[in-house]
Amino acid sequence: MTNKKFPDNFIFGTALASYQVEGGIYNNDWTHWENKDNSVCAEPCNEACKHYELYKEDIDLLVELGIRAFRFSIEWSRVEPQEGNYDLNEINHYVDKAKLLLEKNITPIVTFHHFTTPEWLMGDGLWASEKTTTAFVNYVDVMMQHLPKEIELFNTINEPGIFSMFGYLSKKKFPPGVQNEKVFIKASENIISAHKLSMKKIKEHNPSAKVGMTHALHEWEDDDKSTLKEYIKYHMEDKFLYASDEDDFIALQTYSIRRTSPNILFKALSWIQIKIPFLRAYVFPRFRDTFSGRHEYEPDGIRTTKMGYEYRPQAILYNLHRIHSVFPDKDIFITENGIATDDDEERIEFVTDVLTDIHDYITENGKVMGYLYWSVLDNFEWDLGYKMNFGLVEVDKNDYSRKPHKSAYWFGNISKTNNLSN
Repeated sequence: MTNKKFPDNFIFGTALASYQVEGGIYNNDWTHWENKDNSVCAEPCNEACKHYELYKEDIDLLVELGIRAFRFSIEWSRVEPQEGNYDLNEINHYVDKAKLLLEKNITPIVTFHHFTTPEWLMGDGLWASEKTTTAFVNYVDVMMQHLPKEIELFNTINEPGIFSMFGYLSKKKFPPGVQNEKVFIKASENIISAHKLSMKKIKEHNPSAKVGMTHALHEWEDDDKSTLKEYIKYHMEDKFLYASDEDDFIALQTYSIRRTSPNILFKALSWIQIKIPFLRAYVFPRFRDTFSGRHEYEPDGIRTTKMGYEYRPQAILYNLHRIHSVFPDKDIFITENGIATDDDEERIEFVTDVLTDIHDYITENGKVMGYLYWSVLDNFEWDLGYKMNFGLVEVDKNDYSRKPHKSAYWFGNISKTNNLSN
């Protein structure tokens, strides 16, 4: 047996996002997106996991398992259902949730935006409008007036590269489905501005807070120097990563590798229909799927997860070194990592390999704050619906009962002891 002891201050925990688990949210852009005519979504979110009603029971389950940190998001459309009109009852729901976590000695990590935006901003183009930036900062300001001062860790915006590229360069993935390069670039600028301004607002209320924007980073094939690969990597990842230069930590979220070689990409850009005008005439005849590894595409002979991602626990180590090369003095916090699988032993295998790499990296470089497994519950995976089983805990969609897998107790023991035992 091999014991790998993590530092005493290393944070082990799990993560969830409001829309994917709470249920009963019907006034944001995603509700409109999944219920529109000819929706590409597998199914609507509807009641999700009823976490909004059952959060106390879910927190008790975290205690039972030994989970010591919990990242959750606030649903903006709940607390500000109409522009400028805040619902104190909804604000207090999240305040009470945070207080309960603190009472149970579970470290809360609060995310203010995880892909969903209130419907009253849809007419303005969502993030394509500076109005959304201003509104977001105001919403963060209001929430910070109420949230417990004991909360020390915050994420402003979750994976900006994902929802900006999927929403503004693709008409089939995320709202608003605009597919316009100029609008995409403008939306990206507004998101970055919202991050920086809201980070300042958080620190006005809580000077000791540590704040970071979360980044969905892939492992990339370094020998591929194609224009298409460099375009996507910059606009989906690098420009947001560089915008975290003033963040207190870099929040890393990694799941797999992005292979962009011609023989891989040939199989699939048609379903996502990304519009890149200056590349389109040259690239599309040869390359079919810029985002290989989501939906039905599976590379020949490569082990994949239920998401279609290549099974690649090594992607974490690649991106730890990548971030270190950009920000050698910054702490890194892995705020999401996990695997969609029906095989719980595969989940344990995947996380074991990931944590082994993290431990080895810490031994060499020493700047990783923690690891949050995505996710504690099986939940709504956006356009793919409820079939992507990431959870340490199974949710019965008939009665919403929770059934922890073996991996839940296994990971809970790691969280309690800060020790990975193989």
